[in-house]
Amino acid sequence: MLTYAAGSGAARLDVASRENILERFRSLATAALLHPNADIYLSSGGLDADLQENTRLSCELAFREGDPESRRVVHRVLHDLYDLQLCKPRPGLTANQHSIELLRVRRQIETSWMGWEVSRLGALPTNVSAEDIGDAIKTLWRKHPGHNHAVFDFMNAEASKDQIVKYFTTDYALNMRFYDLITLSLVGIDEDVRMEVAHNFWDEMGQGDPTRTHVRLYRDLLEYLRIEDTPEAFVDALGWEGLSGYNLLLYFAFNRREYFRSIGALAITELSDPEQYAKLLKGCRRVRIGNDRPSVLDYYSEHVEVDALHGDGWIDNVIVPILRRYPQEARAVLEGAMMRLNSSKAYWDWQLAEMKAVAPAQRPPLVVVS
Repeated sequence: MLTYAAGSGAARLDVASRENILERFRSLATAALLHPNADIYLSSGGLDADLQENTRLSCELAFREGDPESRRVVHRVLHDLYDLQLCKPRPGLTANQHSIELLRVRRQIETSWMGWEVSRLGALPTNVSAEDIGDAIKTLWRKHPGHNHAVFDFMNAEASKDQIVKYFTTDYALNMRFYDLITLSLVGIDEDVRMEVAHNFWDEMGQGDPTRTHVRLYRDLLEYLRIEDTPEAFVDALGWEGLSGYNLLLYFAFNRREYFRSIGALAITELSDPEQYAKLLKGCRRVRIGNDRPSVLDYYSEHVEVDALHGDGWIDNVIVPILRRYPQEARAVLEGAMMRLNSSKAYWDWQLAEMKAVAPAQRPPLVVVS
């Protein structure tokens, strides 16, 4: 049971109790993930009920009580649980991909988290037809407070080189995983929408050129900026906002019941990238990132050019045909779009604060020559 201390106006969770709950949850989940067989480890030690209870309490703190640190811890564990489905195929993999106990933890987190996400959806259009879904999605996007977010205006006009470099490190996780998301979105889909998704996949693969895959292009940028490619460190540095945005798209991809929300979320991703990345590129050139080697910015410049086509293509060639077949799912498509918009705004708010916390490089004092 949660322990509360008296506070002004409302009950407040005792800080020590909160920290104990989170540490127990994190340590149990991590130990299970690292063990060769999580189910045996948890059941033989009588720890399975302990993990489930601390998962429940941590989710209450994160999503009912709104504690940011709890939300970060819960989403970090969920990130690692999702990684069981995405880790590279290597000898000696553990049996934990389908661990019953870890799947229970994952489902408990997802249920609590989705309840919170649904609670902040706000009003959405009703009775939207397949033919009108494109306008409905674009209206949600343009009217959302995250549209034309200040983080991109900041990079365009004000940010120092060090501040823009900070953006690249925080943008790493999802960019490096987008290939997998597109691949997962191909599984089991209807034949008449495969071609559009396949075009997205082919672009991710550099249209057959191994030096032009999007993962390779992003690594080229990191190498140019002399940023060490340390995935674990990049993920550890994210707040709950970045972890939540990453987890949202993976949650949709891994849960077949969320397919219709998934295509709405991916539509927003394709629509929003061109405008935002155009501002980012102007900022890079202003601080002379890539001026001596323009190709290092190709990851972002290609998204400006290609995603301008993918946005409408995704709506016209994926969402519209699907809603003609399943018109009752229009609400789910819009929910996915709104969840993606909400998570993106929270992430960009966090990114902007992180970038502004980076002290701009000091300019040398002017020397007066007499």
